[in-house]
Amino acid sequence: MALSQMRPLSLQSNTVRCPATRTTRSFRLVTKVRAQATTTSAPAALPKWPAIYDYLKSKSLMTLPPEKAEELASSGEWVIVDVRPKEAFETGHIEGSVSVPLYQALDWSDGQILGKAFRFVAYSFNGVAPIEPNPKFSEQLRELAAAGKGIITVCESGGTMTSSVNFPQGKASRSLQAAYRALRENITDKVAQLERGVYGWYMADLPMEGEYKPDIGRTPMAAAEAKFPVRK
Repeated sequence: MALSQMRPLSLQSNTVRCPATRTTRSFRLVTKVRAQATTTSAPAALPKWPAIYDYLKSKSLMTLPPEKAEELASSGEWVIVDVRPKEAFETGHIEGSVSVPLYQALDWSDGQILGKAFRFVAYSFNGVAPIEPNPKFSEQLRELAAAGKGIITVCESGGTMTSSVNFPQGKASRSLQAAYRALRENITDKVAQLERGVYGWYMADLPMEGEYKPDIGRTPMAAAEAKFPVRK
């Protein structure tokens, strides 16, 4: 056969297609999950406590004793916002308070599977229920503040802005984190936190709803007071 009559080889017709390997499929899955995680919005991470403390100090955040908080809430000009997990609020809470959780149980429906899997393992390893920031926290808080009402944040036992030998920059808490976000995100400038949280309100014998039971493991001083109850 003459060279001029020879047909060129077709690379396409001679290509051998190999089935995707398990490694290839896994790589594609991880790539897809990472892509979803980067395109899904999430709340900005809170700064470390010293930065929160300094900011709240600059804003002269008020810490209210239970009796004063009740007085303000009764006036209708302030609302008590319970930032504990929804489950804790439903078990027992301050009468008239509103639930706006700062954190929530892991939501697996938003596509961020890989990152949440690592979070789930880390929390479970330490014997803690896995949680994540509530993505609707700011939105829910804005709705409450829209009417011009002041916000009193409350968690299980509250934090403190008072310096001490053991805590020169006070002590962090979810109620203080919530107060920081309310101020920093310009949701409202009428913000205070409840001294000693739901536990302090309960011990002051003020109105409660539900079957509240102090969480001894999370409430400072509660273990000691459990031996010598001082609730009126």
